[in-house]
Order: sequence, then C-alpha cells, then structure tokens
Amino acid sequence: MDYDLTRLGSREFEHLAQALAVRVLGPGVEVFGDGPDGGREAAFQGRMRYPEPDPEGVWEGYGVLQAKFRVRPLGTDLDTTWFLSEAKRELRKWANPQSQRAKSRKIPQYLLFATNVVLSPVAEVGGIDSVKRELDALIAELKLPIKGWRVWHFDQFCTYLDLYPTIRQPYEALVTSGDVLSHLRVLLEGSGAIDVAERATTYTIMQLLADRYVRLHQAGEGDNQRLDLSEIAIDLKAETDERSGKRQAVDAVAYILQAGDRILRPARGDGGSKPHCVILGGPGQGKTTLSQLICQTYRVAFLADSPALLSPDQHTQLRRMQDHLAQIGLPTPNQHRWPARIDLAAYSDAIAGGESVSILTYLARQINESAPEVNANQLRTWLGKWPWLLVLDGLDEVASNHSREAVVGKLDDFYTEARQLDADLFVVATSRPQGYRHEFSESQYTHLALKPLEPSDAISYADRLTRVRFPGDPENARQVFARLKSAASEDLTARLMRSPLQVTIMSVLLERRERVPQERYRLFLAYYETIFNREIGKPGATGKLLDKHRINIDRVHQQVGLRLHVLAEKSGEHDAVVSLEQLEEITLHILTSAGYDDKSSAGVLAGRLANAATTRLVLLSPQGEGVGFDVRSIQEFMAAQAIVRDQAADIAERLRTIAWSAHWRNVWLLAAGNVFFHQGRQRHNLMSLLQELQLEDAVSLLVKPGSLLSVELLDDDVAAATPRFRRRLVEQALELLDAPPEGVGMAALARVLADSIKIDPTCREMVFQAIERSLESTGIPAVSALLLLHKWHKEPALEGYRARQFLDQARRSASPGLRGVGEVSIGCWPHKKTQESNRLLSEVLGLDVGAVDESSYWEATEWSRDHDVIFEMSSDEVWVAANILGSGVDPAIQAENEKVREMMISSARNTSVENSIISSTLRNWLISWSERRPCGEALLHAISLDEVDEDLIP
Repeated sequence: MDYDLTRLGSREFEHLAQALAVRVLGPGVEVFGDGPDGGREAAFQGRMRYPEPDPEGVWEGYGVLQAKFRVRPLGTDLDTTWFLSEAKRELRKWANPQSQRAKSRKIPQYLLFATNVVLSPVAEVGGIDSVKRELDALIAELKLPIKGWRVWHFDQFCTYLDLYPTIRQPYEALVTSGDVLSHLRVLLEGSGAIDVAERATTYTIMQLLADRYVRLHQAGEGDNQRLDLSEIAIDLKAETDERSGKRQAVDAVAYILQAGDRILRPARGDGGSKPHCVILGGPGQGKTTLSQLICQTYRVAFLADSPALLSPDQHTQLRRMQDHLAQIGLPTPNQHRWPARIDLAAYSDAIAGGESVSILTYLARQINESAPEVNANQLRTWLGKWPWLLVLDGLDEVASNHSREAVVGKLDDFYTEARQLDADLFVVATSRPQGYRHEFSESQYTHLALKPLEPSDAISYADRLTRVRFPGDPENARQVFARLKSAASEDLTARLMRSPLQVTIMSVLLERRERVPQERYRLFLAYYETIFNREIGKPGATGKLLDKHRINIDRVHQQVGLRLHVLAEKSGEHDAVVSLEQLEEITLHILTSAGYDDKSSAGVLAGRLANAATTRLVLLSPQGEGVGFDVRSIQEFMAAQAIVRDQAADIAERLRTIAWSAHWRNVWLLAAGNVFFHQGRQRHNLMSLLQELQLEDAVSLLVKPGSLLSVELLDDDVAAATPRFRRRLVEQALELLDAPPEGVGMAALARVLADSIKIDPTCREMVFQAIERSLESTGIPAVSALLLLHKWHKEPALEGYRARQFLDQARRSASPGLRGVGEVSIGCWPHKKTQESNRLLSEVLGLDVGAVDESSYWEATEWSRDHDVIFEMSSDEVWVAANILGSGVDPAIQAENEKVREMMISSARNTSVENSIISSTLRNWLISWSERRPCGEALLHAISLDEVDEDLIP
C-alpha cells in the first residue's frame, strides 16, 4: 500500500524512521531527540540483524541513521537529484577533518539514509542504481571507512509499514490518504470500532454545517444576517509561556495546528514537551471563535478525502473553508484528528446534580443529538484507535469553586483513561484570565495569552468584515472601512479596536455616524442604540411600538441580562434561558410598575413588546426553549445597565457586592464605565469604594481588591478625559507594590503604569517615588518593585531607562536575601548557581504551584527549580503551604474554612523575603477563593431594596 509520507512532516518522519530502525536493525539502535543531531537521528554499535539475507552478512560495527525529508516532492528525476545532493553533502562533512562532526565523534562504518522521495527502480538509469553508483564513487574518492550503506526510500518505507503494523498504526492519521471510511474499515477490522468510527464520521460531517457561523452574528444586520466562519475568521496573535522564560510571539491557531501534528501517544514520549494548549483571552477577544475555527479546520482535514460522503451543501462548505484557510495562511493539519468540542460550563451543569457523568458519556450524549447512537464504551475504543482533538471551551464560565473542582476532577479521570489507552489525544482549552488559576497544568499545557489586535491587524480584519457585511454595496463597504481606518489611527479609539467583537460593533456604528465613542462602555451603549434606532426607523407598526416603549424595552433587555448572569453563576444553571413565558412576565412586571393598571391590556402589550424585542432587535435571540444573548459580553453589558439604571440608588453599594467576583468582573467594569461617563457625582463614591475594599477584612488587606480593580479601570481607560481621577486610580493601583506579587496582576500593573507614565508627568513622579519607597523596604514591597522594574528594563522608553537605573542602584544596596531573589527568582541580575543543603522549593510546593503565565518571576523560579537552585526553607509558612497541597483538595475550597484562611494570611504576612514566592502562592489561593464566591443573589437583593422590585429575584 502507498502512504502519503509527505504529510508526516520532517519531525514525525524522523521519528518513524527511528522506530523502523529499531524494529529492523535491532534493539541496539540508540535514537536521539529533537535538536541539532550532528548528522544522525540514531546510532547503532555492534552486531545488527540487518541486512538479512545478504551474501556479505549482517552489519557489525558503528553506524548512523540519517533522515532526509523533502516537504514537496517534485517528481522522480528532480527528487533523485535532490537526495543525491543531500547525501553527498553529508559524506563530505564526515570526510572533512575540520568539521565539528568529524572532530566530535568517530566516522561511521555503516550509513543508513531514510527519505520520503521516490527513487526509480529502472535498471542502470533509474534513481536507485544511479544513487548507488554515485555514492560508491564519492565514498571511494573521499576514502571514507564506510563498509556498507543503504537507502530506505519511499517504496521501501511503504513495504516496512505494511510489514510492521504496530509501527504504522500510531501514524495512521498522518500517512494514509483516500476515503476515510474505507481506510478506517481496514484499520479497525476486528477491533469492534468500525461502527463508532462511522458514527464519529457522521457527527463530524453534521458539525461542519452546524458550527459554520461565528457567534458575532447578532452584531451584523438587524435582519438576522449571519457571519460565516469561512468568510470572516482570522488567526490572532498570542504570546506563549515557554519554559525557558523567553516568551514567543505566535499566531495562535497556526501554533496549535503545528502542535497538533505531533504524535502524542504517551508510550512514544516526547522529550518532556507539553502535549496540550490553553488559550487565554479577555471578554470578546475571540476565544470561542478561535475554538470554532480550530474544530472546523480539523473537520476539513478529516473529511477532505471523502467527498462522496458529503451532501452538496456540506461539500460547498468544506471547499469554502479550505479556500478560506489557504487565504489566511493556515495549513490543513497533517494529523487528521477527530475533532470534538465541549462547553465546560454546560458540562458543569450536567454534573451539578451529583450525577457521575464522565467526559466520554457527555460526549456520547452530545453526538447522539445529531448522529446515530453511540455509547461511552464505544467512544473509549475510538479514543484508543484514532487521534483526537478535544476542545474544552470556557473554563471561566464555570463560576463556583466546587463546580470547577468537579470539572477538573472529571478531566483528570479522562486523562487517566486516555493514558491507559495510550491515546493520541490533543486538548485545546480556553478561559478568560480573570479568575484563572492554572487549573490546566503548566507542565502539560502551553499557555497562549491572546494579544490585543494591533492597529494593522484591526484594519485588515475591518477590511474583510466590511466586504462580507456589504457584499452588494461596495460604496457603503468603502465608506465604513474608511471610517474604521480613521478610528484606528487615533489613540483613544484605536484602544477600542483591540478585539474582533469590538471591531464588529464599530462597523455597525460607523454605518450611520462619522466617529465612534472613545470608551468601551460607550461603545456597547452606542451599539445598542444604533440597533434600536435602525429598527424604529423602519416603517410599520412594530417600529412605532418600539419607539413609544423604548424605556420599557431597555428595561426588558437589562432585566434579562441581569437574571441570566445571576443564573450563570449558579451550579447547574449555565445553559439557563428566559422562557418566552418568563419574558412576557418580566415585560408585564415592568409595564405594571410603570403604571399600566389594566392587566388584560398590559398583558397583550407585554406579549407584543416581548415579540418585538426578540424578532426585531436581534440582541435577544431564540435559544432552545427560550431566549438569551448569543454573546456573553452583550449580556454583561445589559446586566451592568440594570445595576446603574437608577441614578438615585446607592450604586457604589451595589458594585461592592460584586467587586470581588471574577464572574461579575466585566459587568463591574462596564457599570463603572457608565458611572465615569454619565454620573459625575457617583464617581467620588466609586473612588471611595475602591479604598474601602482594601480595608474590609484581613483577606482584603493582603489581596488588595481595590488596587486590582483600579488596574483594570486604568486598562479600560475610563478616566481618559479626567486626569484627576486617573491619578487617583494610579495611586490606588500602586498599593499593589505592598502586596506579595501575583503574576497576572503584576503584568497588568506594569502595562497600565507604563501608559500613565507616558501620558501624565504627575503620574510619572507618583510611580517612580512609589518604586523608590518599595525598594527601600527590603521586604516583600522590594520584591514587587523588582518584578515591576524587570518588566520594563528592556523598554526603550523612559520607563525602561529609569528601570535600569533603579535596578543598578538596588543591586548595590540590596540585602543578601533580596539580592538572591533578584538574581535567582526574578533574573534581574546574573548569578552563579550555588549548592546548599536546604530543601528544594519543588519538593515542598510541586512544579506547578504559583506558576503564572504573565510573570517572569514565576518563570525564573521554575527555571531555578530545574537547575537545582536552593531556596531557604526554615520558616513555618512553607509547611503550611505543603500541608494545604498535600490534602489533595483545591486550596481555594480549603480557604472556605475560616481557620485555614487565618493560617494562610498569617503565613503570607510572616514570610521572609527569601521565601516570597510562598507568600505569593498563599495570596493566589486567597484570590481564587475570594473571586469565586457567589454574589448574584446579594446584588439582586440590593437592587430590589432600592427599586422596590421584589420580583427581581428568580
């Protein structure tokens, strides 16, 4: 059988050649991992069992294997010429006494070349004979001591793959071609997995159409225009968390597709590389759309060789997706993984009632909704036989600590089962960074932090978007694009073009206006008003109805957004929607409170308004048996509007109830944006709230939630037009220097302070004075200051210059303990590795604890663990942390116990500067506990007390 070896790629071809060498030559073959190979993928010494039979006997001595992979074979003659050139180059390197290769090791007596190109067998003039003739001549000319050599070319490889199915099978999805089901029947014959393979294929085909639209479609036209993934999806820039501590800028999907082309069976081993990926991105940044794009890309790869299985519509969608992937520069995966996707919040709901629903059982239920029935045991067989892609979307939407622990536990069970099957499993997860505490292990997952769109990328996306949205109106497309391009050239509006969602919203706004708002809150507000105004401008009774009852329609959207976000916080309620009956009840309640006393006529009006809200405004759309918001950010905006609607209410007190919560963070920020723009008197109350949050209890004194929120408000640029408030926010944010450094928080602090330094000379002096004071302390504040300075020290701007100055001064005056932290943990200054008798930090806390993707502090600490750098472990707080970890229960759940919290706080406060990472770890656990506490019911209670809306609470 012929195999498509080109799809292996260079890396996997080398691995396959190594595996065949071990099988054919014998167990004495030593293979080498990735990296510079010095002319060898494997080496062997002694008596081999190859070649057999052979009149000259088997090889006995020292030999090497070299793999020569051609990415795009061009034909027999050209490929033969290429291979000869490569082989001759290798021989000359061995013969050159000045080459590093010849100096570093002995010359091989035997050479085995492995290549994916075809060498013609035609006698005398064919590729095989010409290669033998020319290489024999060169070996003699160079006087190399080579006793024997062979070439394993394409046909030889195919023969070996037929002979040794156990070698071939891990590569089946890479090397096969032709109809997928025909091949699967051959592969799975006698395994009992043929039925599930056919059902899995059917499911993949159906999902190709079911998952074709991006979830931004409600940001398109008011007439329900939907945006097709195959027209609008783009890759997004991200930053990886490499173990070396050096971050790498990548295209997220391209990076993931490349990572997925590896063979990930545990038995293969992979040099300690991380098998899986997690995408981290903020609200509206495109995580879910990327997860759709990744799944569709693998569906295209899985089905591309089987056009006969597809309907005309499915085949059209596959071709459109293929064309789009080529257009945006994404390759079709070589590894034809079977793609499956799980919404983690929905899965959390499935196990919320205590039912033991495994990942495989849940996937089987999901498949059975649209394909022939399959069970978990059949899926288990399929997992062991064929490579999988499993996308786990939306960990951030699993709000409670207990629900998250349950989900993570089920995932661990699934990974254990996959390892037992030696499954080729590739997992891609997504989450917002808010509330994320590395539930996906640093040792197993490469973390990809999505970066804001650069102006050039935003403009490129805007160009694509406008052409898709106005396919028959090039003049309108040109005008909207010109306005978007202008917005991208202005600093304040360019800040709003940092995500695909916000660019899409701006394209809607700029159809009818010359410019867009300069704040994120106002962007969402203007979008809602634009959609509303477009509908009331249309002729007919519905437009008049919407115009007359605008205030009531506003409240309907706000109340639905608030109710759904409260429900999403509860275990088992993520998929909750507002039924049509409930929507009419909400509308009726709003009308009654507005003075519509005739219940009969008010009921009829409520039905009309509810229908208009869902069929004309599009923001509320049908979902299952009810209605909801397709995009979480729109739901959060509406919930924020419900909080701040009554300007006479105590808005600050409402915001206090949700200030700690990661689930409510975007709602809180959008509400605060409303306060800063619309409610001048309330701004002072909001600033006071930030200060009060710091002093609520012992946890807040350590965590400093007011400072964390100040950083996010600065990042949202809510005080762009009020320098006085910006300075107050900067002052509040600088209090983070007094707290044990937390990775994500320190990275964000460095970013917003750098922006403030550039804008405002007063902020500049505030920042540098605070850093100077922190460095003088020699304790935890000094560690935080060093981390901040290390973030800046390579910057060419003023903050980089001052950072280098401060670091030079600190190195001269720092205490030995602080200098050690700066040298070893942070990497501010060079150091020499020392050996001491103390316990390693890794022995106490383990490899993943405290590792935060945004901070070089944690990276350097991980590096120091890898290099046996020793930390002082004399203080009791180390054993507090160790005991908490040793229990096997999520520390955030343990923190629900008041005594455990007190122990964490006390230990974090008393940590020596040498052990500052322990203090930071304890603070991280307290943040995890505090930001996942449910607070939606308390918010509803606070609103109902103000508005006398007792029926607000679901």
